Amino acid sequence: MLLTEMQRVTAQPLGEAEALPFASYRNPELLGLEQREIFERDWVFVCTEADLRERGDYQALVIADEPVVVLRGKDGKLRALSNVCRHRGAVMLRGGGNAKRIVCPFHAWTYEDTGALRGVPHCGEVAVDKDTHGLRRFRVDSLFGLVFVSLNEDAPPLEARFRGLAKYFSRRRIDTFHHAGEIEHHEWKANWKLPMENFVEGYHFFAVHPETVESAARTRDCFYVEGHAEWSITGGSQLDEPSSIKDWLLGRASEVEYLSICLPPNFVCNLYEDYMTWARVLPTGPTTCEIATGYCMREPHEASEQLKEFNARIFEEDREICERVQHGVSSRTAKGGQLVELERAVVDFHQYLGSRLFGEGSKGVFRTEHAGRFEGLTARVGAESGESPA
Repeated sequence: MLLTEMQRVTAQPLGEAEALPFASYRNPELLGLEQREIFERDWVFVCTEADLRERGDYQALVIADEPVVVLRGKDGKLRALSNVCRHRGAVMLRGGGNAKRIVCPFHAWTYEDTGALRGVPHCGEVAVDKDTHGLRRFRVDSLFGLVFVSLNEDAPPLEARFRGLAKYFSRRRIDTFHHAGEIEHHEWKANWKLPMENFVEGYHFFAVHPETVESAARTRDCFYVEGHAEWSITGGSQLDEPSSIKDWLLGRASEVEYLSICLPPNFVCNLYEDYMTWARVLPTGPTTCEIATGYCMREPHEASEQLKEFNARIFEEDREICERVQHGVSSRTAKGGQLVELERAVVDFHQYLGSRLFGEGSKGVFRTEHAGRFEGLTARVGAESGESPA
C-alpha cells in the first residue's frame, strides 16, 4: 500500500503534486529499498576538493551501511576505500583529518593510502597473505570541485549524471574555492528526506528563518531557475551589483545573490559570488539522519567566523523544524496536502525518488526565464548551453 501510494505521488507534476505519504518518513522497509536502489547505486556526495586539499586528508562516512573513507593519496590522487579492517571488521577512521596510513584501532593492522595491507604486528608463525587482504576500492570522481563516491560499478559516469550543470557552476568559478571551513557533523531526529525537502525550497524562509535567511534572501524574491528529476536550481533576490558575503555580514550591504543547487540524493548548496555553503545528508535509520555541513571560499577573509556562526544558526533552525515535522508525520491519521509553486524543487526531488524506486521516466526539464542570466559565460558553457540532461 505504501509503495503504491509513493509511486503515485512521486509521478505527479506541479499543480497536482502532493506531500509524500507520512508513512514514508518512518517505514523501515522503505528505507531499506532507498538504501538499495538509491544510495547503493547512485553517486553520493562526500565533500569538496578543498576539504581534501593536502595529501593524507580524508573524510569517513557511511553509505547504505557501508563504511567508506575518501582520501587524498601521497600521489595527489583521490581514492575511495572500504573503511573496514580486513582482519576482524573494525571501522578504522572516523570523521575527517589527515593520516599518512590507515591503522586499525583493534589490532593495528596498517594499510597504505592505496588500500594495500602494509603491516600485521605480532602475527607469530602465521603468514598473512598481504596481497589478498587489501581494502576494497570504490569509484570516486569529482566535478566542479565536488567529490562523489559510487558503490555501483555500473553507475553512469559522474559527468553524464549531472550533465547540463556546468553553466551554473562555471559562472562562480567554483573550482577556485580552495579555502574550506571545518566540516561539522550532526545527528538529526528526522528521516533523511525531510532535510532534503527543506533545503531545496525557499518557501519556509519567512517562517523558519525570519532573522537569518529572510533578511538576505526573502521568500517573496525566491525563484526557480531550471531542473528536473536529476537536479534542480533555484535562486534568490539579486542586486545589479552583487555584494560579497563579507560585505553583507559586516553590515555593508543588505542582500547577496545566490543560487541553491540540489544534486540528489544527498547534496545541496548555496552558491554565492565568492563562497559556497553545503550540506550532505545520509540516512542512519528510518527516523534519523546524519547532516554534515561545510563551506569553502575563494580567499579567506575577515568574515569567516561570522559566516560560520551565521550558518550554525540557520542549520539549527532547520534541525528544529525538521524534527518538528518528523513528530507530525508520526500521525497515523493525518495526511499531507498540495504543494505550491515555491516547492517546485521539492517536486523534482520526489520525481527523483520515483525514478530510482519505481523506474518512472524523466518528466523533462522545466526551465524559466531566470536560466538565461547564468548562461554563455565561458567557452565550456557555450558548448553545453543547448545540451539536454542525461
